[in-house]
Amino acid sequence: MTKLWEARRAVESIEEEMLNLLRRRQFDAADEKSRLIAKDTYERFVKPLNDCEVFQLIDEITGGLAYRKGDFNIMRMVYCGSIIAWPEAIPDGGRVLEIGTGIGRTCYVAIEWANPSLFVTIDVSPFVLAIALFRNTVSAYRESLWRKHVKIVLYDSLKAADALNLMFDHIIHDGGPNPRRNPALYSRESLYTLSKVLKLGGSMSIFAGRDRKWQNEIDRTLKSQGFEVKSASFPDAPTLVFHAAKKNRVLE
Repeated sequence: MTKLWEARRAVESIEEEMLNLLRRRQFDAADEKSRLIAKDTYERFVKPLNDCEVFQLIDEITGGLAYRKGDFNIMRMVYCGSIIAWPEAIPDGGRVLEIGTGIGRTCYVAIEWANPSLFVTIDVSPFVLAIALFRNTVSAYRESLWRKHVKIVLYDSLKAADALNLMFDHIIHDGGPNPRRNPALYSRESLYTLSKVLKLGGSMSIFAGRDRKWQNEIDRTLKSQGFEVKSASFPDAPTLVFHAAKKNRVLE
């Protein structure tokens, strides 16, 4: 409880400052502030944890990274990350917005398999950023988050997206373990907020989880907002990811 309270206070303490930085497109300053808080969280809370406790914390926050119990399969993790990131949709030199940094799996895929000029990634948890940046279980993921064109924003994803004064070519929506556990991020209003900062002709990839009811709802919402939608699935699992292309101007 103390850790959660501390994390909430850390985000609240920079709310006004972060929103102003995003409105002014000062991503370097937002990134520096976010990394400082992540470093402090690492020193105070994450550094003393053993490896099992780190894995448990990752699973509690992210819902898991597509590895199976007793089988930490990096290849499967990266393959699933490639489905979520959809790097082939990112134009050369394009701008990418990511909802849900996690430990950097989709960031790694996007910047290694594509060539974005800017990768803005948003996460509300200083704990997951502390692990991602300073205690990552996969060194390649950590290294990708330290690339100079990757800008981390520690803040509520939807509030941040609503404040952005910039249009993106591609959006990666991996903002929760599943829609049922975090419905606010997958609501009609939330998807509309994201669509407003996506260029016409741009693309958005959305992790839709396993729940068929939520999968159908997300699919209907995207199509009603002018997207052309195709689905992709994880290997040997009912988990879906929607790959959506913004073909028409989005209506409220």
